[in-house]
Amino acid sequence: MAATGEVTYRVFWSLAESHVRQAQSIYRNTLPSSAANGKEWKKHIISGLSCLYGLLRLCTTPRDQTKYFSTDLVLGADTESKTRLRIAQILGDWTDDREEEEERQLTRALMSVPSGDIYTDTRYMVVAAQCRLFMRREELVWAEQKLKSALNDAQQRGQHRWVQHFGLDLGRLYLDKGDEQSASNVLQTLVGYAQRVGDKLGLAVALVQQLGIAVHARNWSVVDPLLTSLDSLAGDPGVPQIWTRFWVLKAGAMHSRGRVAEAQEACNSARQVLMGWQGVFARQLAANCSSSSGLFGGIRGWSYYEAHAWVMLMSSYVQGQTFEPALRFLNLALEGVTRGEVDGSRELQPLKLHIFLRMADVSIAAQSMADAKHAIDQALALGAGGSFWRKSRDAIALRWAMYLHRTGHSLEAMDTYRCVIRGTHEDLRFAAQINLALLQLVGPTPECRQTLRSTVVGLIQALETSPNGPHEFVRRSLLELVQGIETEEPVKAKTHLLACLKICSDTADSVLQGWTLCLLGTLVLPAGQYEQAMRMCAAGQNIAQSANDPLQKAAAIGILSHVEHAVGDPERRAKLLEIDQQCLEQFNARIQEY
Repeated sequence: MAATGEVTYRVFWSLAESHVRQAQSIYRNTLPSSAANGKEWKKHIISGLSCLYGLLRLCTTPRDQTKYFSTDLVLGADTESKTRLRIAQILGDWTDDREEEEERQLTRALMSVPSGDIYTDTRYMVVAAQCRLFMRREELVWAEQKLKSALNDAQQRGQHRWVQHFGLDLGRLYLDKGDEQSASNVLQTLVGYAQRVGDKLGLAVALVQQLGIAVHARNWSVVDPLLTSLDSLAGDPGVPQIWTRFWVLKAGAMHSRGRVAEAQEACNSARQVLMGWQGVFARQLAANCSSSSGLFGGIRGWSYYEAHAWVMLMSSYVQGQTFEPALRFLNLALEGVTRGEVDGSRELQPLKLHIFLRMADVSIAAQSMADAKHAIDQALALGAGGSFWRKSRDAIALRWAMYLHRTGHSLEAMDTYRCVIRGTHEDLRFAAQINLALLQLVGPTPECRQTLRSTVVGLIQALETSPNGPHEFVRRSLLELVQGIETEEPVKAKTHLLACLKICSDTADSVLQGWTLCLLGTLVLPAGQYEQAMRMCAAGQNIAQSANDPLQKAAAIGILSHVEHAVGDPERRAKLLEIDQQCLEQFNARIQEY
């Protein structure tokens, strides 16, 4: 490239990037809720693209190009490929209806990359952009072929960072297809490659990705060795993308296994890493040094906003059903997603849906039905408007059924539960079966009790087929609870409820523990075990008081009033009945909010 041409190239490129940064600033600081704001940032994007298209006219093209420009201004093929790549990146980031032009620019960019090892990075950047486009359009076969070819080529050339890049993208593609085994095989290949070339960072990245798959599958025999291996690797503070995800995954693993204290400790570590990252990220924004123009960043992982949302989301999980702390963390998670969207990220909608569903769960558990309805409505609007509706509809339907269940619409709730049970997602089907069984226990029609037994048998079979499946402790505790309520034999009922109580104590599930204590109190009361019944219900009342659960508190106090009646203390019973009525009124007031 001649000196004059290089100067021209830099001027045009800098001007284009300046327009893109101005568009980002307008979009970030003034959400384009009005037509005027929308036109303003779009105008800057069009101006930036115009500069880059102008550069293409200076690139090596047919002979008649020199009729209009001096040969000193004609730019090389490598510059042309980089310019076309940048045009495609801007089209992909800022437009929704220009995919054909984006694909055309990427194809032309790949064709114009000169041969030679010094242009390998440019070629791989174009291939990576093509694969992202294919995956975004769900053309997974094309993406898989392209990634396999690029991965093999990068291994042969000894391009370590690109081996990691293409390998991780291929693993993610297999996960999107539901093929966890192939994803694990690809990641294991990356682990072996990183060990062979002595790439500690690449090894940590691959191990964290493997950990994510193992935690999702609840494969604890794989999770434990991975946690040990990653604990032995010193957490480099310069790569918070990796270590934030590690601590979140560790917290999820500990929480799923009922080890709540360890889960909370892992969340604390994740928040500490996030705080360190926040300072670095803020300095980067202030310096305006973040740009997608080109150079491969070297580290693959969460963006800052995505990491922020996941850390806060996991922190809400380890709070259990404690309403206010859990909701505070969820609002922080939603704030992170919102900021990421304002900053131009287009891949956070599934995470946003996850946050809304968790908000609905927490609100339903706290009987805050107005908040639950609001969260479900937001999840429904987001899911219906996105490309992931088929994957999310059963999860949204389950929360809607739970809402109908808690607000007294029993028949509609049963129909919705059955729709979820006919789905394919194992966790959602089990949750729907449990809720359906609880609803059938007090169902509005005589047929409900008759179909309860078949529902319980189905739950037992589901647990037997996957004894170490997802949420094993939660499943077993709920099943023991349902069996204890369903059976008409007091000895069996007590056995099941005591088993449920033990699991709840091990997993620190205070909500289920409180209800189980109340049920045990009702079970021992007819046998004249008044002191034992009083202790159980008093413990249930304390749990309900700390959880601010008026319905559970009313149940415990109601049983205590029966105990006082049995032991001959009418004055004490009258006071308890008055408190019981107040708790029921408080609960009904919450329900009527919707």
